[in-house]
Amino acid sequence: MGAQRGCFCALLALCLAVCVQAGAVAPSLGQILPRGGQRGAEVPVTFSGSGFTDAVDLVFHKSGITFKDLAVADDNNVKVTLVIAPDCPVGTQPVRVHTRTGISNLQLFSVGNLKEIEETEPNNPESSAAAIELNTTVNGVIASEDVDFFAVSLEAGQRVAVEVEGLRLGRVLFDPKVRFFDPTGHELLAEDDTQVCRQDPAFNFVAKDAGRHLIALSEASYGGSGDSNYRLHVGTFPRPLSVTPLGGVPGSTVEVSWLGDPVLAKQSLVVPAVDYGTQAIPIQTDTGLAPSNMPFRISQFPSVLEAEPNNEPAQATAGAVAGAFEGVIEAPGDVDFFQFPGVNGNVWDVRVWARALGSPLDSVLTITAPSGGVAASDDDAAGIDSATRLSVGEDGPYTVAVQDHLKRGGPNFAYRVEFTPVQAGLSTKLLENRPASLTVPQGNQSYLLVNVARRDFDGPIRVEMLDLPAGLAAAGEVLPAGQSTLPVIVTAAPDAPVAAALTRVHGVQDQPDNPVQGDLDQEVVLVYGQNETTFYGLNVDRLALAASEAAPFKVNMVAPTVPIVHAGARMLTIKATRAGYTGPIDLRFPWLPNGMGGGTAQIPADQDTIEIRLEVRRDCPPGIYKLFVAATAAGFQLCTPLTPIEVQEPWANFQIAAAETEQGKPVELVVAVTHRVPFEGSFPVNLGGLPKGVSAEPQPFTKDTAELRFPLTVAADAPAGKFESIFAASDLIVNNEPIVHVSSGALLTIY
Repeated sequence: MGAQRGCFCALLALCLAVCVQAGAVAPSLGQILPRGGQRGAEVPVTFSGSGFTDAVDLVFHKSGITFKDLAVADDNNVKVTLVIAPDCPVGTQPVRVHTRTGISNLQLFSVGNLKEIEETEPNNPESSAAAIELNTTVNGVIASEDVDFFAVSLEAGQRVAVEVEGLRLGRVLFDPKVRFFDPTGHELLAEDDTQVCRQDPAFNFVAKDAGRHLIALSEASYGGSGDSNYRLHVGTFPRPLSVTPLGGVPGSTVEVSWLGDPVLAKQSLVVPAVDYGTQAIPIQTDTGLAPSNMPFRISQFPSVLEAEPNNEPAQATAGAVAGAFEGVIEAPGDVDFFQFPGVNGNVWDVRVWARALGSPLDSVLTITAPSGGVAASDDDAAGIDSATRLSVGEDGPYTVAVQDHLKRGGPNFAYRVEFTPVQAGLSTKLLENRPASLTVPQGNQSYLLVNVARRDFDGPIRVEMLDLPAGLAAAGEVLPAGQSTLPVIVTAAPDAPVAAALTRVHGVQDQPDNPVQGDLDQEVVLVYGQNETTFYGLNVDRLALAASEAAPFKVNMVAPTVPIVHAGARMLTIKATRAGYTGPIDLRFPWLPNGMGGGTAQIPADQDTIEIRLEVRRDCPPGIYKLFVAATAAGFQLCTPLTPIEVQEPWANFQIAAAETEQGKPVELVVAVTHRVPFEGSFPVNLGGLPKGVSAEPQPFTKDTAELRFPLTVAADAPAGKFESIFAASDLIVNNEPIVHVSSGALLTIY
């Protein structure tokens, strides 16, 4: 009976350990079906992936969507009803699944403005084309070598717009292609990539003949897969491919020309009163609302639109800086010229905005001084767009020339050239954190490595976590001038609610009289190509941060009571407190200050303590450093609290004099000792780096020792040569802890 009870207890313990590990796996979001829904509707949606057994919430990065009736079907599926507000912005909305043990990666759900239907098979060959009404969105999938056909009836002279969301759904490397056929079966259009829609196609067409027109949708190379989802939008909505001007002052009214949609008239657009920078604005006319928005620059400085002809310097359109110049390279070989009055001593940051705003232009920028010399020029400093810094060296008219790198041009080749004063700025980015999310278990801590990018200034930066979930805290640490990376430890209280929030990773210059500040600018890559080439990503400005249920272990570092000195090392003790998990725990230093190096270690199964090596080089500035060790096990990535480690110059220095001898002949090695910090006791000094056949006995030294003499025994077969890495080392024991002292290398010559 006792043996049976022991077996049962062992089995129960094993099951508990397995359950702890299984429940700790962070949720992974793989698919959302359907991939989108209509504004103002309630849409039943299934989120599929893994680790969803304890799902409790959805986290949206934008406003406009809420949810109700969340139900866990199984560990791989969560069913929910999304409630889409009537005024929800169209286009893709980032969303994550939050469980009691973590927060998932980011995926996209698309919001449209048209009636939604599902693709029905068979719709291939073309004789099986599914008839659809105008102003419809079709949700479908392109399997391998699949072609989906749809039929739409048009009147003569009737305009139709078509747009596909494929790659922009952020699921897989899917390159959709659309072909359009007239009632006789003649192919009228074949669209693959449209710059404003990335690798997704879009076009406008005015029917010449009445009748049944066909739309054929496939993967560009006739690939495809069960994950190659698409949303096909067909209707009377506007679908411009670019716009001019490409920017405006917030709150102002700008007359814009929508490019690439020939029936759209000019429109008065009220520029949104939002933060400066690139924003996505809706494209809405009396014909409807486009399925996706247009990138648009919001600037505090006014712009001037080109006045044709301006194809020669003498015809340059006049403007002023700070400000922007707007135009279109309308034909192959076209060059647009602008002119502004330069003032000697002014410095401007100059940036062409074209490709980054969906224009096909590959810009080349040239700025000419009044005396005729080129003052600045650039091709691709901002990706495909041009960027440079102009230092004005003389008073007088400066000329700006814009053209395409390959001398191309066309009605959609819009551009905007911004001249802005040089201004200090900063942004933050997360290292080792591609999903831009972090989960911290109750009563535990985890870490972020925050990289701070300063622009045109240096100085100390305080990194703060703002809008944290309840029960979570992060100390505002200061990043010294000249450094770019800082660890931030986030701690969850034992009673922290299981909740998630979007948190700002905020940097601010630690000088109240000049508070330069900025937030997170992190690209979350959704679709990779070969060799981790980024095909589609999304920049987020906040971290998805969650408190989770308690982890089955936590780790702490035992703070040393003595310093580490230059060229020294020591083993740091890491202790684990286990609560149901008995497996191994992997340890490493994710980050160390300049001048330090660290090893890795593993706390063995069923043990609680291990040591990990920390080394300090001679170039490490003395001071007190707050260090931590990361711990990974059972699906959790945790860390120790920040622990102070003091670095000092050596308490004693050993200077070894060069020596030479012959094979088989003994020699004495003399070591001069200088002292900086007094200590009590006598400690042995050993020689290291001796070649084979050479040996020396340790010599004692105290705080009063000024010189050490080491008799060297040299064997007759000791190798001849120059040995430059002879060193002296000693462990000073203080408070029962070693302070390792190691000298620089010295030369021993054997003939």
